[in-house]
Amino acid sequence: MSNSALVNYTCISPNSNNPRNASIKKITIHHMAGNLSVETCGKIFASSARQASSNYGIGSDGRVGMYVEEKNRSWCSSSPSNDHQAVT
Repeated sequence: MSNSALVNYTCISPNSNNPRNASIKKITIHHMAGNLSVETCGKIFASSARQASSNYGIGSDGRVGMYVEEKNRSWCSSSPSNDHQAVT
């Protein structure tokens, strides 16, 4: 597994399972309602109280942020089984 070379910003979230327990088989897209930067998404996912994360996010300016490395499971879709198998 490798992380995307398209990443412009990295802020690793504590909200993840390390490592994931399945190989990556799919992509799960999740929409965060708001006009957010990759830095703002990183601050949201940095809070352990939030209990949410994603592997990547795209800011309103098109830049890409990484919050959970691909080797680890993000807490994105409310389905651990899905998140263990997906880049989110």
